Amino acid sequence: MKTIISILLLITLISCSSRATNFTVKDGILIESITIISTDETGTLEKYLGYILIDQSEIVFCGKEEPNVKGKLKIINGKGKYAIPGLIDSHVHLNNIAGINFRQRKANEELVNDYFDRLPRNFLYFGYTSLIDVDNYAPNTIERLRDIRIRPEIYTCAQKVQVMDDFEMVMNESPQNERYETPFLYDNYNENIKIPDSINLGLHTPSSLISQITQKDNICVKTLYEDAASGLPQVWEVPTLEIMNELVTEAHAKDLPVIMHATSYEGQLFAVNAGVDVIAHAMWNWTSNPEDYLNTNLPETHKELLLDISNKRIGYQPTFRVILAEKDILDNTFKDSPILKLLYTPRYIDWLQSEDAQWSRDKILARPKFLEKMNPEFFNPIRSQFNSDEEMIDKLYKSYELKIQKVVSLLAENNANLLFSTDNGAMNMYTHPPGYNGYLEMQHWFDAGVPLKQIFKAATYNNAKEFDLINSVGTLSIGKTANILILNSNPFETIEAYNDIQFVLMNGELIEREKLTSKYDGTN
Repeated sequence: MKTIISILLLITLISCSSRATNFTVKDGILIESITIISTDETGTLEKYLGYILIDQSEIVFCGKEEPNVKGKLKIINGKGKYAIPGLIDSHVHLNNIAGINFRQRKANEELVNDYFDRLPRNFLYFGYTSLIDVDNYAPNTIERLRDIRIRPEIYTCAQKVQVMDDFEMVMNESPQNERYETPFLYDNYNENIKIPDSINLGLHTPSSLISQITQKDNICVKTLYEDAASGLPQVWEVPTLEIMNELVTEAHAKDLPVIMHATSYEGQLFAVNAGVDVIAHAMWNWTSNPEDYLNTNLPETHKELLLDISNKRIGYQPTFRVILAEKDILDNTFKDSPILKLLYTPRYIDWLQSEDAQWSRDKILARPKFLEKMNPEFFNPIRSQFNSDEEMIDKLYKSYELKIQKVVSLLAENNANLLFSTDNGAMNMYTHPPGYNGYLEMQHWFDAGVPLKQIFKAATYNNAKEFDLINSVGTLSIGKTANILILNSNPFETIEAYNDIQFVLMNGELIEREKLTSKYDGTN
């Protein structure tokens, strides 16, 4: 039924190339003589000089001819400017704080409030008008953000679906009783998993979990597959293909796309066989062989799998920033970036400079000893190649970066269904500042050789189409929500255009970009 309704709604949406006519508006904005860049409803790119008319929160006209308008109207001269749909980040974690870990929250409540008060404007400052939180484990935070008047649209997946004793449960050392309290997926095909008789397993079947998810305001399902390709000994459970097939079947019956975290060749092969819709993260773990771990020559088997992913139109979220944000932490200059002063309050800037805020860097620097302790047989052969731990860490990050670049480049060359996403908030790294992190992610895509037109499409149409938001956002079409960016530069010519925004229109409200900074909201 949902699919039929979507088709009918699409029929009612009229392309931006429609002819002008007479309009009477209640509270209108006319953007005139502007270069309009969008896609049509089939994903075909469009670029032409024209007009956009907005009434309240809706696009009521866009086309090459100037419309005749009566009523309350504000006119924006778009000469030399570019109008594009608002950007979509399809993988964020809004409850995670860039710079404050969960242990530090209670002792820093003012800083926490500063961060969340600024978060919506920071995303908007870089043009992100729609966000998808893929693991809504903290609904109170989501509701708090939704109560802020000027903010992006926020969509959520349900709390991620995990099998018992999976990677995150084990690595986070979650107490066993707490694991049973989560909405875990009971994998009855895995004989290693034993659940106490006191647990009602009927609440943990694929059909039951999907039923619970659809009762709430969620648009997707996230799950994960993490194996030993990271070099750690696999002392956790992974889902069986049988249970994952059942979960995907149940989700698809409710028109819910399924996202799977998978960073290895084995994990992404599993995701394809499970029939998921979206793979989260680039394939940066290529092998569990320590002798070949730093090899950055993409194996033929991996190429074949990536081509299969491309041909099947499976959504792919590269999330460069998960790896390169850690690299930025080691560089130790990111916290001095002048742009942060536009995004944060002075006391939050002071926090980032404090010794307590360096916990993430300390954690990364301690990682070689942790890895050696966890799996010496794997990491000692790697470690022996270097004169110091610092040299090894540097080489590891460079190899990860090159691997991701090769994976994403191959997908882009084959017109894969790339979905722009950042994993913003991953591991609470301070190098994930909301909004700015997206601009950095775009630069990584460009450095990897992804054409500017593909980056544009991944951050607008592809995301909207994949997550069934295309009826309201993702393109500039009559009847859609007026989430629009007015740029001073052409995004088909330079990646810097995404940091050259003049206005953000959010639900039809015209906002000067500069007024989204901390200088204008009383926090600086």
